[in-house]
Amino acid sequence: MIEENTLDRELTDKLYWLRKFRMAKNDKTLELMVSKAVDDYHTHSAVVAAIYLAECQREREMLQGRFLDQ
Repeated sequence: MIEENTLDRELTDKLYWLRKFRMAKNDKTLELMVSKAVDDYHTHSAVVAAIYLAECQREREMLQGRFLDQ
Protein backbone atom coordinates (compact mmCIF):
# COMPACT_ATOMS: atom_id res chain seq x y z
CA MET A 1 0.00 0.00 0.00
CA ILE A 2 2.81 2.42 0.85
CA GLU A 3 4.58 1.70 -2.45
CA GLU A 4 1.34 2.34 -4.32
CA ASN A 5 0.86 5.73 -2.62
CA THR A 6 4.48 6.67 -3.38
CA LEU A 7 4.02 5.69 -7.02
CA ASP A 8 0.79 7.73 -7.26
CA ARG A 9 2.52 10.75 -5.74
CA GLU A 10 5.44 10.40 -8.14
CA LEU A 11 3.20 10.07 -11.20
CA THR A 12 1.27 13.22 -10.32
CA ASP A 13 4.49 15.21 -9.98
CA LYS A 14 5.27 17.37 -13.02
CA LEU A 15 9.01 17.11 -12.37
CA TYR A 16 8.86 13.31 -12.68
CA TRP A 17 7.46 13.62 -16.20
CA LEU A 18 9.73 16.53 -17.09
CA ARG A 19 12.79 14.40 -16.29
CA LYS A 20 11.46 11.73 -18.66
CA PHE A 21 10.53 14.20 -21.40
CA ARG A 22 13.94 15.89 -21.28
CA MET A 23 15.27 12.86 -23.15
CA ALA A 24 13.35 14.13 -26.20
CA LYS A 25 15.59 16.01 -28.62
CA ASN A 26 12.88 17.06 -31.08
CA ASP A 27 9.15 17.74 -31.26
CA LYS A 28 8.27 14.39 -32.85
CA THR A 29 9.99 12.39 -30.10
CA LEU A 30 8.29 14.48 -27.42
CA GLU A 31 4.94 13.99 -29.12
CA LEU A 32 5.41 10.21 -29.14
CA MET A 33 6.52 10.13 -25.50
CA VAL A 34 3.56 12.24 -24.37
CA SER A 35 1.10 10.22 -26.44
CA LYS A 36 2.31 6.95 -24.88
CA ALA A 37 2.18 8.40 -21.36
CA VAL A 38 -1.36 9.71 -21.86
CA ASP A 39 -2.45 6.36 -23.33
CA ASP A 40 -1.05 4.58 -20.28
CA TYR A 41 -2.62 6.90 -17.67
CA HIS A 42 -5.69 8.39 -19.38
CA THR A 43 -7.95 7.22 -16.55
CA HIS A 44 -6.02 9.25 -13.95
CA SER A 45 -6.76 12.94 -14.46
CA ALA A 46 -4.10 14.14 -12.00
CA VAL A 47 -1.43 12.17 -13.87
CA VAL A 48 -2.60 13.49 -17.24
CA ALA A 49 -2.47 17.03 -15.86
CA ALA A 50 1.13 16.51 -14.70
CA ILE A 51 2.02 15.08 -18.13
CA TYR A 52 0.49 18.10 -19.86
CA LEU A 53 2.34 20.59 -17.65
CA ALA A 54 5.64 18.78 -18.19
CA GLU A 55 5.04 18.69 -21.94
CA CYS A 56 4.43 22.45 -22.02
CA GLN A 57 7.60 23.14 -20.06
CA ARG A 58 9.68 20.83 -22.26
CA GLU A 59 8.33 22.51 -25.39
CA ARG A 60 9.41 25.89 -23.99
CA GLU A 61 12.85 24.50 -23.16
CA MET A 62 13.27 23.13 -26.69
CA LEU A 63 12.22 26.48 -28.19
CA GLN A 64 14.94 28.11 -26.07
CA GLY A 65 17.46 25.51 -27.25
CA ARG A 66 17.94 23.83 -23.89
CA PHE A 67 18.94 20.20 -24.27
CA LEU A 68 20.68 17.71 -22.02
CA ASP A 69 24.43 17.39 -22.52
CA GLN A 70 25.57 13.91 -23.34
